Amino acid sequence: VPCKATIKESEDGSLVLRTIPRSRLWEVHTPQVIKIDTLQRGFQKVEAEQLEVTDDVSIVEALGEPVKITLGEYTNLKITTPEDMNVAESILEKRTSRPINMLTEP
Repeated sequence: VPCKATIKESEDGSLVLRTIPRSRLWEVHTPQVIKIDTLQRGFQKVEAEQLEVTDDVSIVEALGEPVKITLGEYTNLKITTPEDMNVAESILEKRTSRPINMLTEP
């Protein structure tokens, strides 16, 4: 999805070097679809060259192969913090019209 946040670049975490144009930034969600042979070649390259990658698409980028952007939904959340869980529960409640507790319901 297109990035909504303003992103700042910093080398030291205290001073801003620049603002990265939002029009060029995308939040990448899962699932990511990659041909298995491409992913396997990418894993070999990452291991051989000790590359740092943050997701499967980073592995494809390391191969120098093109990665297509497919428009997703902002409600496809990465749940990392308790606050993320609260937002996810709120989205599900709106979709189902009933209270949901993801920590207690199967």
